[in-house]
Amino acid sequence: MNKQSNTYIVAYATILVVVVAAVLSFAAIKLQPMQEANVKTEKMGAILSTIGEGSEAATAPDKNKYIETEFAKYITRAFFVDSTGNATDATTEQVLASLNDLPSVFASRTAMPVFEATVSKDGGKRTEYVIPMTGKGLWGAVWGYVALNADCNTVEGAVFDHKGETPGLGAEISGKPFQAQFVGKQIFNKEGEFVSIDLLKGQGASAGNPSAVDAISGGTLTSNGVKAMLKECLNDYVPFFEKVQSTATSVPMTEIVPAADSAATAQNTEGGAK
Repeated sequence: MNKQSNTYIVAYATILVVVVAAVLSFAAIKLQPMQEANVKTEKMGAILSTIGEGSEAATAPDKNKYIETEFAKYITRAFFVDSTGNATDATTEQVLASLNDLPSVFASRTAMPVFEATVSKDGGKRTEYVIPMTGKGLWGAVWGYVALNADCNTVEGAVFDHKGETPGLGAEISGKPFQAQFVGKQIFNKEGEFVSIDLLKGQGASAGNPSAVDAISGGTLTSNGVKAMLKECLNDYVPFFEKVQSTATSVPMTEIVPAADSAATAQNTEGGAK
């Protein structure tokens, strides 16, 4: 065949494209399980960070195995709640899978994920609830996790990340100095009203305010995105928070009957009373 002919050139280019496409497709299929495992590990690691655990992941011989072990150790329960605050039992894998499409989760508000952790602090063990959230920054998606004390009011830790915010400005939401401000802040005011966490412009602007932190300097739009994300996503969980708060002094959260079984339990209780 004449290598200078149009037929040869077209045939050669076609074969080359087909071969390259086949190799890339094969590589993508082979690497997909590994990529999915890494994404899952990243999410689990972020959840652990909000409760102050998993800090040795970077130096662990097997990062994925280390995070999986730590996650199983500290995350004692994972479940869904709906817009009325009713809890529905689910497997940890099911709840983790829901994190892959949080915008849809919050749009439907029927199965919002909660991770219940048992941690050792202040000389004893206590429960914390990790709440995932998603929103929009200046250039793309922002997301995060907030850990609340058993009172479902006091922040114990927060982790935020972004898809493409400006380095040195909005991207600072993923830095520890910004995230550390949230520890100890409260999402309800003294009157018991939900107020979320405000982001105030100006260094030191949040001083003395139990429900505010300093916004990112030079990252106003990203800060506004985080502020809106906190308010919108946490607000969806308020019915759940209020139910936990109302039962905290009498019934541990682990003993709360899932919504689907509550009617049957009530009926059995009445029957037994008779």
